[in-house]
Amino acid sequence: MIKTITLSLILILTILSPSFADEVKEEDKNQDGKPDFWMYLKDDGRPEKIESDRDYDGKIDLWIFYKGGGKRALLVDLNFDGRPDMTSRYEFGQRVGWEIDNDYDGKIDQRNTYEAGRLVKMERDTNGDGVLEIIFDRSQSQLKQKIIEKKP
Repeated sequence: MIKTITLSLILILTILSPSFADEVKEEDKNQDGKPDFWMYLKDDGRPEKIESDRDYDGKIDLWIFYKGGGKRALLVDLNFDGRPDMTSRYEFGQRVGWEIDNDYDGKIDQRNTYEAGRLVKMERDTNGDGVLEIIFDRSQSQLKQKIIEKKP
């Protein structure tokens, strides 16, 4: 629970913090005369952040963060209320985590963990009590623990 709150706060603060990009490219995807897509670039031309207003209502509802040339996080406001409802985290170009708030109550309803690009753990609030129950866990740490427990 604390980990979820901490991660959410970090992501929200990252969204709200000013960008230190050297260049900002804007696009008007729906041709209404107002920008609805922003790409923040470092001086070497690599993206630092992308923001997009996918429903053209004047509010950003998609954020993509980059670090070291690779995508680090993708946040999406699925119901267009100004708060991210889905988050994907990446390391070295591969997804390592995914979370979603399906009912838009501000609490994560499902969390997936990936290793080497493969889904290894799924947690889901199956009964609506706000607690994520483990659906399955095939992570390396879980496998190692089971092997240790079976040794005499």
